[in-house]
Amino acid sequence: MDDDRGGEAAVAAGAIAGIAGLLSFLFLHHAWIAPIWFIAPVGAVMAALGGAAVGAAYAELAPRLPPRPLTWAAMAGLWAGVLLPAVFIAQLRGPVVAMGPDGGGTLLVPVPEAIVDVVVGLVGATAIAGAVLGALVGRTRRAAGTTMLAAGCLAIGPGHNIPLLGGSAAVPTELAILAIVLAVASIVLVEVDVRLTGARRVEDVGTIAAMAAHLWPRGTARLGSRSAGVTDGDEDVG
Repeated sequence: MDDDRGGEAAVAAGAIAGIAGLLSFLFLHHAWIAPIWFIAPVGAVMAALGGAAVGAAYAELAPRLPPRPLTWAAMAGLWAGVLLPAVFIAQLRGPVVAMGPDGGGTLLVPVPEAIVDVVVGLVGATAIAGAVLGALVGRTRRAAGTTMLAAGCLAIGPGHNIPLLGGSAAVPTELAILAIVLAVASIVLVEVDVRLTGARRVEDVGTIAAMAAHLWPRGTARLGSRSAGVTDGDEDVG
């Protein structure tokens, strides 16, 4: 698969995944909190752009991700891990906004404090976590950079409420919505990328042996060579 075409497919898949995540968020917000469909037009643009950034990061990380369908969980877990530092900071900091039953909110801290909480505690912490995880998983500077950018987009997008509601009674609902959105977007990203490229960046889990070979390549290589030796020995005897 050509790298340029593969990268373009991942970016397109990411944009579609971003829209899917936005729709999931709006449906869940409507069901559990309050309808906010009025944000859909602007949200769709932001979701598509942020999703494209996530897709670009996926193109760099995919070769080192586990086989499908574990790729779904790996992607969702990666993005959850990227947002985790911001969640901890928000829990220690406390809520910035008091949310009303209609979905509206009242600021609980001075505006400069709220800006610092969002810029440093959310976007900054998430971007750093993205760079670190991108480097650890992708093992290239490009993977670190694209994952850092994608992390910042996730912070502004689905993670935007993290510093606003930290330490409040709304946190369990917020995290449940966030987890579902990440799961839906991750599945859509991986599967749409497969459809667009006509090829897989990561192999399917066909057998337990195939999964073991991916997760423990050295061990399975030794087992394979031993099995080959036994087979050769049998043939020589025959």
